[in-house]
Amino acid sequence: MGLKNNINLDEYLNKLILEEAGDGDKERLQAYIRSGFRDKELDKLMQQHWEGIQQKSIENNELYLQQLRSKIWTKISGRKEKQKQVIGWKTYLVRVAAILFIPLLISSVYLFWLLSQNNSMDVQSAMQQVYATPGSRVHFTLPDKSEVWLNSGSTLEYPVNFNTQKQRKVKLNGQGYFNVSHNEKHPFLVETGELNIKVLGTSFDVSNYANDRFVSSTLEEGSIALLDMQGKEVARLNPGQKSLLDRETHKLLVENVDTRLITSWKDGKLIFKNTPLNEVAKQMERWFNCSIHISPELLNSDILYTATIQDETLGEVLKMIEISTSVITKIENREVKIGHKK
Repeated sequence: MGLKNNINLDEYLNKLILEEAGDGDKERLQAYIRSGFRDKELDKLMQQHWEGIQQKSIENNELYLQQLRSKIWTKISGRKEKQKQVIGWKTYLVRVAAILFIPLLISSVYLFWLLSQNNSMDVQSAMQQVYATPGSRVHFTLPDKSEVWLNSGSTLEYPVNFNTQKQRKVKLNGQGYFNVSHNEKHPFLVETGELNIKVLGTSFDVSNYANDRFVSSTLEEGSIALLDMQGKEVARLNPGQKSLLDRETHKLLVENVDTRLITSWKDGKLIFKNTPLNEVAKQMERWFNCSIHISPELLNSDILYTATIQDETLGEVLKMIEISTSVITKIENREVKIGHKK
């Protein structure tokens, strides 16, 4: 049973802001979230409240955001509100949740508000951040109607005044899939720290997890240009191609690939096709939010794995790997050990 059968969602959101939500309301919400929170009405209302933050005047925004911050960290999660941290003698940063259900959702959406010494807002410097918590995937829409999917442990930042920028710049840490709204006058730019991806309108995947050796870009539709940090074009991808930038050697490789193997995560699936064991383990760690340790003798083995993972649990997947390969697995809490069968 959805939450909408128990309470008016829009009314409930306003209750949270105005400190009128009771414990019973919060308990019903928590039970609903735990049982599977996917609800079109809920998604729509969260988006409406999020857009409402951006539409309010600057004077109202500050009060509204402070109320949201208090409700999230104090009223919903039950934790005491932390004092604002002073970042410098001229400025400080107030972190405010943009969606009211952040302690309960598998994704977190944050609004960063940069304030000057006299508490006036520097809109040009204000950034919004969307975060997919470990083990989760997040799907959302940018102000220009471009769609974004974030994989486990990934973060996307973009300016508050995104639609007024000459270039629609976003900064990615982790893995994201983009379906970009076409706009020739305002090119879309994904910044990764080592390489930038410039597009007009297209569908593509970018991965730049901090602990990965390679930064990859995979194109499904359209065309993307890869730019170095000086803005010079170093390569252009066609559909079905993937680029790999080696962070150690700084060499760039472009190859033809089956894009389904790379982008299926956004549709709730992991597809492996003759995939090395260490790569399988890395993707599973992010998918299931666990730690996987492979015994030294298997690190450079020629074990390859082929399977499609969708609704299976971690334990079920490990059993599948044992059946189809020469390994044995052991799981304790969220720690997995993979060794060679004796």
